[in-house]
Amino acid sequence: MEPAAQPPTSDEIAGNLAQQQIALDSSRTQLAVLDLQISHSETKLDQDRMVLADARTQLQNAEDAYDATLNLYEGRITAIYKIGDSELYQLLFSSEDVSVALDRISYLSTISENDRRLVDQVQAQAEQVRRLHEQVDNMKQASAQGMNALMRQRADLVQQIQTGQSNVDKSMTDLAAAEQRENDEETQRLAAQEASPDRMDPSAGISMMGPSVIVSPNPPAGLQPTGAVLRGVASWYGPGFQGHHTANGEIYNMYGYTAAHKYLPFNTWLKVTYNGRSVFVRINDRGPYVGSRILDLSLASAQAIGLNGIGYVTAEIYR
Repeated sequence: MEPAAQPPTSDEIAGNLAQQQIALDSSRTQLAVLDLQISHSETKLDQDRMVLADARTQLQNAEDAYDATLNLYEGRITAIYKIGDSELYQLLFSSEDVSVALDRISYLSTISENDRRLVDQVQAQAEQVRRLHEQVDNMKQASAQGMNALMRQRADLVQQIQTGQSNVDKSMTDLAAAEQRENDEETQRLAAQEASPDRMDPSAGISMMGPSVIVSPNPPAGLQPTGAVLRGVASWYGPGFQGHHTANGEIYNMYGYTAAHKYLPFNTWLKVTYNGRSVFVRINDRGPYVGSRILDLSLASAQAIGLNGIGYVTAEIYR
């Protein structure tokens, strides 16, 4: 029979959670950039629609001018055709002067030639506007296709973010459960050690301090709030560090009201508030170094404000 698989440790879950949070933040950044691209694309699409509407107006005007000129041209050609050869001779010989008749015939030819050139010009204009219409229409189609692609990409990112957030939430729940389980196990071990006749920790070479050791949760007299407030996620640590040296050289006592911070000076006092409950703690250690947490509270400090795993706290500095 194979041994039961051991549940992941809090450190393993915390490492996985940090990677999940990084991926989630990256997806949110990509979404913000994509939304900006979509906004620019929508503006470009609106501009394309305006250009298209203007091109359609130019096309209609060109086609109207083309039809009018073509009708005039056809009417004149028809009139010339109806004259026929006999009428041209009649026109020629009925004139008082041959030069007058020739001038009339030349005038009709000139009118016809000028009309033909005008028709060619308008027709060329109409063809040019048609090409513009086709060009803008293709541009509009390309813009629409690009917009559709961006919207599909956005939908995928939103789904990715939702899944990532669900994974982060689950990992945070798992982390809190793992930390609670590990702390319970260590508390049981320490309780058994407390009941032992020999309360010496041979590994640490020092006397273990139990629940009877109480450190006041009130700051020294004369300290006043500075108005400087830290905000962020806090956790707690205890059994695994009990009796070991803290970063300032003290012996860690999980029943005292202390905390670890990455850079605040040692012996700085903080008023830590969580869900309306507050406790004063003194900085005597460094950490935490998991994710974006700002404080690691001692067991007693966390219990004082009802923090069982991790939670969002405010910490006001007193001096």
